[in-house]
Amino acid sequence: MVRLMIKQKAIRNLTLIVLCLLLIGGSAIAQGKWTASTSLQMNSGNYFFDTHMQTYYLYGGLGYQTDDWGLSAIIPVIASDGGSVSQFGNTFIPTQNEMHHSNEDPLNDSHRGMMGTGFLSDKEISIGDLYLNGRYNLMNQLNSNIDLYFNSYVKVPFADKNSGLGTGKFDYSLAMGVRKNIESFMFFAELGYLFLGDAPEINYIDPIAYNVGVGTFFTNQIFGLLLSYSGYSKVIDGYDPPAQVSLEIMLNSSHMMGYNIYASKGLSELNPDYTISGGMHFNF
Repeated sequence: MVRLMIKQKAIRNLTLIVLCLLLIGGSAIAQGKWTASTSLQMNSGNYFFDTHMQTYYLYGGLGYQTDDWGLSAIIPVIASDGGSVSQFGNTFIPTQNEMHHSNEDPLNDSHRGMMGTGFLSDKEISIGDLYLNGRYNLMNQLNSNIDLYFNSYVKVPFADKNSGLGTGKFDYSLAMGVRKNIESFMFFAELGYLFLGDAPEINYIDPIAYNVGVGTFFTNQIFGLLLSYSGYSKVIDGYDPPAQVSLEIMLNSSHMMGYNIYASKGLSELNPDYTISGGMHFNF
């Protein structure tokens, strides 16, 4: 057990060091571009709760990328109906054994403020966790037949764990991926490991993560489709591991602006049944 704790701590420190080195040294060794992004996402499902819930996420992000590496930070504003779920890699899983419910009286209009009686009138609004993402290309297809790269992220616990929308703990991930272009198609596969901070009521099992997919672009790289399947090894005892299939549609209207629509279907009780997202990014 002691050896396992030391090993986990070493890999966590390695992930942080990689991100810091890219941040400090990157701008001095390569020319790149800044990217700002925003998206609105809706998750719908029961998870393992008895009550169906819908949660909305308004993301804002800022990144810097070159041909060899990239860094980004992203954080959401969350509108929830009391759901006890948190982002977990590229999906969402429960953070409590029961749905979290607000202590506010839903019949008391004084709590509604300016929200009125619209679809957000019964939602709790809060800040989610901050994600710091890093990517480094070990091999680039300009000089090789394949791309080989590292992906990593650190989740900084900004979300209030008492609301059920976060664990209040740091998460870490380190993954390796490979990508190959064949004519107009791009194939990729990723394999990684996650270190998860436990939720107040749930002890997570640190999982292996995988992601495979294929994509293609049409009309001079303006319009693209990406189909992928992703999942994890067991995360919570007694439940099937999270897994999902997803489709992303991408449209690059210019070299400075692009749009995307994303939809996924969860294949486990630990996933949302459906996720739908739409967003845009700006290069400058």
